[in-house]
Amino acid sequence: MAWKHKYEDLLTNAYKNLPKISKTTTRFEIPVVSGRFEGNRTLVSNLNQISKKLDREVKHLTKFLLKALATTGELKNNNFYFVGKFNSKRLNEKLGQYIKEFVTCTQCKKPDTSLKKSKGITFKQCQACGARSSVRSIK
Repeated sequence: MAWKHKYEDLLTNAYKNLPKISKTTTRFEIPVVSGRFEGNRTLVSNLNQISKKLDREVKHLTKFLLKALATTGELKNNNFYFVGKFNSKRLNEKLGQYIKEFVTCTQCKKPDTSLKKSKGITFKQCQACGARSSVRSIK
């Protein structure tokens, strides 16, 4: 019965390596971009808070937004300035695209994911269900 002992050890080890399942039932609320126009630029004051809530680097989020809006911008005193006038509806629409592509799990639709890089490919790894899917890199 040595095989039974090995099987139980393997099973115990497999359970230890499973991802922790999120038991929270609170609904994920998409953060809202707050900004205003300053001349020919759009000031967004809460990108740092949004990136923390999404558990993503602010640099990654701003790269995506800059590319999605086809503009340039700069970070000054915790505020991000986009060159051009972008209303809040358009900014929030682009943020929604970012969340769909880089934050929510493609299988269980929960926001409990992290970005991991392996052999030059970036993956979105879900802590809730364990799903893993590749995402495009932002250059």
